[in-house]
Amino acid sequence: MDSLLRPLLDAPPAVVYLVCALVIAAETALLPGIVLPTLSTLLLMGFLAERGTLDFGLALAVAVASAVFGDQLAYLEGRHWGPRLARRVGRDRWDRAEKAVSRYGVPAVIAGRCLVGLRTLVPRVAGSAAMPYRRFAAGSVTAAVLWAGAELLVGHTTALVL
Repeated sequence: MDSLLRPLLDAPPAVVYLVCALVIAAETALLPGIVLPTLSTLLLMGFLAERGTLDFGLALAVAVASAVFGDQLAYLEGRHWGPRLARRVGRDRWDRAEKAVSRYGVPAVIAGRCLVGLRTLVPRVAGSAAMPYRRFAAGSVTAAVLWAGAELLVGHTTALVL
């Protein structure tokens, strides 16, 4: 594991921010992004912030902006492609997510950000279901702040203990 992380740990902070931003945004923006290690990425950012390699405030801003950017791309994909995406992810999963978004709205967007698997699906379903963009964006930003903040703090706290 150390050999996999070493290049990133030795990289300049700007490169670390960029790589982390790409991983976080791609997880939601790309349907196969579900396999990207965003939890590990956020924990690493928090760890590096405590160690002084990264700035915690900037790490949070990068993580939130990247998550929101990925959500917006996925929302637009849902608006454009709609139910055709259901065939790619499975009709059952799509229908359950669609019911949750229709019934709960913004809280479903917030909860979806915190659940692996739904993180890539909910923004697309919200776009397909024609959830008003402002409502979706408000939920996306709120969710990104809560999600990224919590994970960064766990990484930060872990670094304090080690």
